Amino acid sequence: MREAGMFIAAALSLLLGAAPVHSQEDDGGASRSVKPGPVDTSAYHTQYVRLPGQGEGLLYIPADLSHPRVTLIFTHPSRNNFNAELGREMASRGYRTLMLNYRGNADYGEADPEEYLPSISASVTWLRSLAGVEKVVLVGHSGGGHLVGLYGGVSEKGPGFCSDPAKIYPCPTRGLERLARLDGIVFLDATLGAFHQMSAIDPAIAGKVRDERLDMFAPANGYDPVTKRATYSAAFATRFYAGQAKDNARVIDNAVGRLHAIETGKGDYSDDEPLVIRGMGVRASGARLYQPDTSFAAHTRQPHLLLRADGTNEQAVIRSVRAPGGRSAESLNALETMAQDTTVRRFLAASAIRTRANYAITADDIVGVDWQSSYNSTPAMAEGITVPSLVLTMTCHYLVMPGEVIFNHLASRDKTYAAVEGATHGFAPCRPEFGDTGKRTFDYLDGWLSQGRF
Repeated sequence: MREAGMFIAAALSLLLGAAPVHSQEDDGGASRSVKPGPVDTSAYHTQYVRLPGQGEGLLYIPADLSHPRVTLIFTHPSRNNFNAELGREMASRGYRTLMLNYRGNADYGEADPEEYLPSISASVTWLRSLAGVEKVVLVGHSGGGHLVGLYGGVSEKGPGFCSDPAKIYPCPTRGLERLARLDGIVFLDATLGAFHQMSAIDPAIAGKVRDERLDMFAPANGYDPVTKRATYSAAFATRFYAGQAKDNARVIDNAVGRLHAIETGKGDYSDDEPLVIRGMGVRASGARLYQPDTSFAAHTRQPHLLLRADGTNEQAVIRSVRAPGGRSAESLNALETMAQDTTVRRFLAASAIRTRANYAITADDIVGVDWQSSYNSTPAMAEGITVPSLVLTMTCHYLVMPGEVIFNHLASRDKTYAAVEGATHGFAPCRPEFGDTGKRTFDYLDGWLSQGRF
């Protein structure tokens, strides 16, 4: 595969120096990314690599290769990952780091989750061909978390792990045989996969008039449209979650019915169909109680390692310090924020997951979800991962408790949960007193990688 590399380092380094860094806000609302300073082009250079499986990579190569044995792969679905923070940060700490894109669609458009896996496998194999490389660690941030979880589970357990009958839509297994094994996985403020979309369904949408009994944006239910903050009662939360679960079941049953029609020759098209799901929020938008009311998804259940702003570390229950953030009235029926524009198969593959009668998001847990019903479920795939794993969350965001859910499902005996005090989803501090949260994030990752487990 070496001949696949195209050495255009100088031009790409100049491009990287000039390009802005964008926050990866799959689920980030108000999160900010670390702003790049002047690029020290003497710290690393870059190599463009065209990979089999419709993948392309930008390899950051440190001038001071202080960690030659361990290399990193960073990927995120439907994104150009070349200029994400991790490449520069980890190269400056002595690690070769491959920033991986999937180019099945030339514009980085949507693809089903399993389509990305062959290109990840090719990148693992290619990195192992480099001089001195002994260990390859896969890193996923935000929505990249469920992608690396899927890869980790299937690479260890085989295609049957994502195609068993428990899945609403078993994964297509072609091309997933004998994926290259990993040596470690990092979940960097990762989402839960299909559940992240399911939890955005707005149960108040009913024709042209919103159902006030289920409307989380109604002042009568505890929402302040001016401050976009809320305090919901237990009774309202119970009604809301029951309504959300009911709508979720309806949407899934409709999609499964349309798939049956397609597969029996009775659909509008022979292979797939367009599907617009009104009321299912896009990425960070949608109807989630925990966004305006921070008493939901507020903290972990157990103590974990907290990386404090003063430079000390302690074992503590991890508490989110995020600010509340709701939605404006004019966005509640907007096409770009409150409707999933997808297809039947893509919805079933990426966003369909079943809930039970007791479904709810509490202060410290998510209950009543059938994690095994989706192959795009980070907790389900975590159960097949046995390599050393790190779950690293940011406390100025709402993924500290979901991160613990992933951690609890991991099968690895060597697993770590840590949280960066005051860091947003994009690694920047949410308040000045939290200091340089970006440095703290990547310094800790460096320490975890170099503690002897690899």
